Amino acid sequence: MTVVEQGDDLIVVDAGLSFPSDDMHGVDIVIPDISYLEENQDRIRAIILTHGHEDHVGSLPYVLSRIKAPVFGSRLTIELAKRKLLERFTEKELDLRVMDGTFRVGSFEIEPIHVTHSLPDSYAFAIRTDIGIILFTGDFKFDFTPIDGRLTDMSRFGELGDEGIALLLSDSTNSEMPGWSPSEFIVSDGFRRVFENAPGRVLITTFASNLHRMQQAFNIAAESGRKVAIAGRRMEQTVNIARSLHIIDIKDDVLIKLEDCSLYEDNEIVILTTGSQGEPLAALNRMANEEYPRMQIQPGDTVVYSARPIPGNEAAIWQTVNRLFRQGATVVYGRDANVHVSGHGYAEELKMMINLTRPQYIAPVHGEPRHQDRYVRLAKQMGYENENIIILENGSQLVLEEDGAYLANRVPCGRVLVDSSGYAGVSDELLRDRRNLANDGVVFVNVVVDSDAARIVGQPDIVTKGVVAADGEVDRLRGTLMDLLAGLSRAELKDFPSIHQQISDITRKFLKKELNKRPLVVASIVDV
Repeated sequence: MTVVEQGDDLIVVDAGLSFPSDDMHGVDIVIPDISYLEENQDRIRAIILTHGHEDHVGSLPYVLSRIKAPVFGSRLTIELAKRKLLERFTEKELDLRVMDGTFRVGSFEIEPIHVTHSLPDSYAFAIRTDIGIILFTGDFKFDFTPIDGRLTDMSRFGELGDEGIALLLSDSTNSEMPGWSPSEFIVSDGFRRVFENAPGRVLITTFASNLHRMQQAFNIAAESGRKVAIAGRRMEQTVNIARSLHIIDIKDDVLIKLEDCSLYEDNEIVILTTGSQGEPLAALNRMANEEYPRMQIQPGDTVVYSARPIPGNEAAIWQTVNRLFRQGATVVYGRDANVHVSGHGYAEELKMMINLTRPQYIAPVHGEPRHQDRYVRLAKQMGYENENIIILENGSQLVLEEDGAYLANRVPCGRVLVDSSGYAGVSDELLRDRRNLANDGVVFVNVVVDSDAARIVGQPDIVTKGVVAADGEVDRLRGTLMDLLAGLSRAELKDFPSIHQQISDITRKFLKKELNKRPLVVASIVDV
């Protein structure tokens, strides 16, 4: 998510989400902290979307529940966003607008420029401001044999370069990859080899939004006389949306229902399925766990992984792959199989974008620090000096003026964690408790007090979960707590908050010293 502001006007480019790291226990997605937008609600003129991938539109339901603004995007982008938004809003509550050429919002003039990516209907944005053009590339590559025949509009980028671009904000995801990215078209050859050699059913797992990949599966299936079924609600919805917009072309006799696969021989079937990232509830993962009611993996199946693992998902993916092998399936994956290519341009394509647009300033975005660093090296190879290359971090505020640019004070920013309940705002404290539970377990200490008689009833009851303790250590902890309680006066035995605090502190110190662990300690005082 990037904010562009000029005078009293503010626009937002994209509203994406990211996925949690391994230590974010119980967190499903990570969305941006939009407190800055909330503080400037009356200045927001629009949210504009480059394309419909989750890392560019996924936080819209949360954003639009806090602020109100019209949302602009291509036909497909708007329809994909609407699918998510209608789970939370009514259509009357939304202001979704399909872009039709250059349009104005507030003091900005915004020109969409078509780019090739792994999702159709993807666009860069040239935003005209008082000091010149701000160009967002969005996610792009230069694919000269795209599946839908729509090339990146290189000539328009060149014309904008002639006009003069003040700032280029460029995708940097694949800056570490030398040369040119392979065309999406080569995946057809990979699919063709798999279809020809597979003795039984072919299952292809990819992102639910990867329509170019799915189009190739339909095309090669038609060539080889196979029928195609879909497993996964999101993928079914995406295909239905794309068909209604005539973005994907499927012959009527090729697409069948998953339940009708039994009417055909196994070597006549292709199944498109969700679950390329090892998602627990996705169709493929449930098949691997033998929990998917609509179908089961069987010996002779060939499963094609047509996606690159998102960092952090590798363990879940390999776990699924291993389970598929155990069930007798053959799994096809890896670069040499030619069943996946990236939708992001490699180093030479990033340099081509710089050559076409010739911006005054460059800022690599949509990448990790290592990608930004490599992009900086590419820009320097092309003659750009340090003062014309800007590294932006979350919260950076870049000010462009006619006579220069500088980084001003940072604005409030950060991450908001969303768990499976859909609740946005898992706190750091809650995350720390979950981390402690996962790493060190939990210890419950229950003490019974007769406040009238000012005495302890029995001994402390200690229950451990997920804590490995040697024989006798729990008894020694109980003895330590008894020593503490025996030394309390009658007045102190009636001060329950103080007892609770002392029990918690003593327990934590004991466990840290004796076990070198920091389990979550839950103490309770019961008055009888």
